[in-house]
Amino acid sequence: MRLFGFANRDQGTPIPLPDARRIWTACFVLGAVCWIIGLILWAQQGIDTAILFSYNAKRIASDPTVVLSKWLSSYGMAAITTLFVVYLIVSQRLASLDAPLTVYLYTICSFGLSGIAGDLLKQILARPRPLATFGSEIVVWSQSTTHAIPSGHATKSVALVLPFILLVGNRKNLHKAIKIVIALIAGGVCISRVVLGAHYVSDVVAGIGTALAGLPFSMMFAHMILRRAKQEQLPFLSRIWGVLLVFLTVVFVLL
Repeated sequence: MRLFGFANRDQGTPIPLPDARRIWTACFVLGAVCWIIGLILWAQQGIDTAILFSYNAKRIASDPTVVLSKWLSSYGMAAITTLFVVYLIVSQRLASLDAPLTVYLYTICSFGLSGIAGDLLKQILARPRPLATFGSEIVVWSQSTTHAIPSGHATKSVALVLPFILLVGNRKNLHKAIKIVIALIAGGVCISRVVLGAHYVSDVVAGIGTALAGLPFSMMFAHMILRRAKQEQLPFLSRIWGVLLVFLTVVFVLL
C-alpha cells in the first residue's frame, strides 16, 4: 500500500548507507584540532588582530578584493545550493550524473545541525565582534551584530559542501570539477569574513571545526531517517530535499 508516495516499510529494498566510520572519525578529530587552533589564536590575540587590520586599508579604499568578498559573503552559499539543485534536476534526465541521492539529505542535515551548534556556541562563548572591540579604529563591511566565535558563515558554508566532497566518488571528471568549485566558494566565504572585518581568523577556523566535528552527528541523524525509507522511495524523497535546497537558496539571497 502506498500513502503520499511512501510504500509499506516491509516492502522494497533498504537504502544502502555508506560505511563512513573512518570519515566520521577523521572529521571529528580535524574539527577538534581546528577548535584548539582557534582557541589558541583567540587567547594569543596578536595574530588575530594583525590579520584583521592588514585588510583595513583595502576596506577603506573599497578594493576589488573587498567587493568580491562582499559578494561571496552575501551569495556564496546561495551559489552552492543552486549548483546542487541544478545537478539534481539534470541528473533526473542524465543517468551519467550518478551522485547518490542521499547526499542531498546529508547536506541538509549537515547545514542544519552544524549551523544550530555554531549558533549555540556563539551564545555560550559570547566573544565580541571586531567592531565592538576596536570601534572607530577599524572599518567593517558587515552589519552582523551576533557574537563572533565560531563564524556562522564559515560553519554553514563548509557544512554545505562537506557531504558532496567526502561522499561522492571521483570517477567522473564532472564530480571532481564540482568539488573544486564548491570548495573554492566555501573557502572564499570563509576568507571573506576576515576581509570584511566581520570576524577574526580564529572565528573562521573554529567555524570550519564546527562543520567538521558536526558532520558525524549529522550523518547519524540522516541515517535515522533513511533507515525508515526504501530505495524505491528515493526519487520522491530527493524531490523533497531539492525543494528544501531551493528554500535555503531563497533564504540565503534574501537575508
